[in-house]
Amino acid sequence: MTTQLYKSATKGDISFHKSFSMIDCAKVKILEAPSSPSSTSLSSTSSEPGQVGNPIVPLLTDEELWETWFSYPSKPHMTLHRWAEGNKAQLDMFIHNLHSSPTSSSLFPLFLSKCQTTLASLKILVIGSILLIRGVNHGPQMGRTIFGRILGERYNDLMTFHGSSQRHSKPLIIKEEVIRKAAQEARVLQIRGNELFAQGKFEASLEHYGFAIIRLIPWDTASLSPEMSHITGFDELDQTLLLSIALTSVRLAQSLPVEYRTHSSIAGSRLYRLTKASCDYIYCSPVGSSNDKVEQRVETMLASRLERLARDIAEMPSDGSDREEMPVRNVRKWFDN
Repeated sequence: MTTQLYKSATKGDISFHKSFSMIDCAKVKILEAPSSPSSTSLSSTSSEPGQVGNPIVPLLTDEELWETWFSYPSKPHMTLHRWAEGNKAQLDMFIHNLHSSPTSSSLFPLFLSKCQTTLASLKILVIGSILLIRGVNHGPQMGRTIFGRILGERYNDLMTFHGSSQRHSKPLIIKEEVIRKAAQEARVLQIRGNELFAQGKFEASLEHYGFAIIRLIPWDTASLSPEMSHITGFDELDQTLLLSIALTSVRLAQSLPVEYRTHSSIAGSRLYRLTKASCDYIYCSPVGSSNDKVEQRVETMLASRLERLARDIAEMPSDGSDREEMPVRNVRKWFDN
């Protein structure tokens, strides 16, 4: 799938979307929900008997798994963009310090924690950007929509029926059947989004990709073990969804009148930020080294090309960075070895 998407972006061919059969869109109901769950317990770095995965991957409690999704700081002038950029900067600094000093395997849980925080904030930024493009006002209404309704409803859906509060229930990160079901639901929405993309209905396509992302919350490649992420199909779907969003955002920007494409316009600025956040998510994903290395390389190459294309469309100056070095994935590979 990633290779097909790569060919689509590099050659301008979108015909691969038409290979999907028509599937009815799964309905995602958004209702009012309570605020953030609190976290008071500590995670364990040892595996539960029978757990699939690397034993040094922290076994997060459900509260810890959800905590990063509701950790938006209540500060004046704080925005989703600044929050995500701040978390990404902290991850970049952590990796920089790893390269400049002797590294201990004991830092692996901290590395995954910083990745998890960054990925959650980037995914929330992507959802918020899609909402803005679809006409939801920014400001307090945006916060209530994302944290009170979308994330709150998702939290209630999972924790009511699958949470560890249930008697003898395991944490969500090792519930294979729950993760697999969420991935299947997200794939239905992704396929429908692909069909809309092929029809040139880019805004509707983005909306379906956004709904698909919500179905994958609260997991990511930092919280799941590589084995669990792979056998449930989570890792591939998680990455291709964000690449599809980046590609659709670029196509939507190209469809705008020239005067609305640049970053100085509201529409151009929002589309550029959406593409960049989606590509940043690919760069910051600590995909396990057990996964196909060629596919990993294609994912980061495609993200890099899409980001450069979006930058050219928005007439943004280049930052001079080479995003194809895969620092986060290289760090994960080092720890895995």
